[in-house]
Amino acid sequence: MIVTTLGTNGWFDTENGQTMCTLIRTQNFSIILDAGYGIRRAKSLIDFSKPTYLLISHMHLDHTIGLHTLDYLQFQLPLTIVVPAGQKQAFEELVRPPYTNPWTKMVPDGSKLLDTDELADADLPFEITTLPILHPVPTHGYRLGIEGKTVTYLSDTGYCGNAVKLAGGADLVIAECGALPGTVKGKENAPHMEPEICAQLAIEAEVRQMVLTHFGAGAYTTMSLRKNASDAARSIFPNLTAAVDNMDIVL
Repeated sequence: MIVTTLGTNGWFDTENGQTMCTLIRTQNFSIILDAGYGIRRAKSLIDFSKPTYLLISHMHLDHTIGLHTLDYLQFQLPLTIVVPAGQKQAFEELVRPPYTNPWTKMVPDGSKLLDTDELADADLPFEITTLPILHPVPTHGYRLGIEGKTVTYLSDTGYCGNAVKLAGGADLVIAECGALPGTVKGKENAPHMEPEICAQLAIEAEVRQMVLTHFGAGAYTTMSLRKNASDAARSIFPNLTAAVDNMDIVL
């Protein structure tokens, strides 16, 4: 399994990265996590002869702006899209005229739009657990069981009990790091995490590896600031990396 961080910026694109998208490639299928503008890079990486699943954490534009490029990806098989519970209408309102083409016209016939309440009957080829996490709008984190490995995706969120549950014992946690070191006050009420909080979550959840992503574009204006963030976090939890666009993690 290869995990590729296609887009690692929160809020907007800069020279340091495009907005949020992570790709998981396996022998039998691909999973796309969020659809910021980093999603365009998936075209050269996905094996389109195999099924693809697109999991959306929430409907903020830095996680959904790339949805209007779905037809650019040219999926060959029906696509399954998952959004947080109660957000199907919001998805369909966003991905339609006059803003873009209807989502149903950009993907093959038979594609499905599900919310997280419908996953129990979805018959997906991987294990999935999803819980609401801490953000101003409905947002879900995902815990995926794939090929004997566990991958947890937490974006966007502040520190919360459900984030710890989803991360528990995971082989890889992809964690949002929207805030600069030392800037989050009252970690259990904040909408984003800073690197030290991410590292503390990793220790509490006993994860094996953590990758930081979703670096707030207004805060992380240089790549050296990302390095400072990973240095601060590694002093607490050593097996941690700051993501850059197009970085591969092999599990």
